[in-house]
Amino acid sequence: MTGPIANEIELEPLAEVTLGGKPLLTSVLPFLGSVKVRVSVRVGEAEASVAELLTLERGSVLVLDRLVDQPLDVVVDEHVIARGMLVAMGESFGISITETASLTGGKP
Repeated sequence: MTGPIANEIELEPLAEVTLGGKPLLTSVLPFLGSVKVRVSVRVGEAEASVAELLTLERGSVLVLDRLVDQPLDVVVDEHVIARGMLVAMGESFGISITETASLTGGKP
C-alpha cells in the first residue's frame, strides 16, 4: 500500500508553566475529587476497508482526519472534556490543555 510520505515531527519540550486560570472542574461536590476515571487522548480517526487493513505492513501509513496543528481531544467516557496540544515531557508525551468543556454540556 503506497500512500503519503510520513515525516517525523520534533516536539518542543513543555516549558515551565505557572498554573492559573479556572480549573476544569470547579468545586462541584468536593467529595467527587477522589473518584478515579480513565482519561484518553484522541489523535484522530481514519476509515479503511478490511482489505486495506489486511495489506498494512511495517512502514505503511494510515492518514488520520486531524491536521498536525489541530488540537487533540481529551476524552473521558467517550465525552470530549477538553482539547490541547501534544507536548514532550522528558521521555513521555503529555497534553497541554488549550480549551475545556463547560459543565453545562457545551463543546470545548
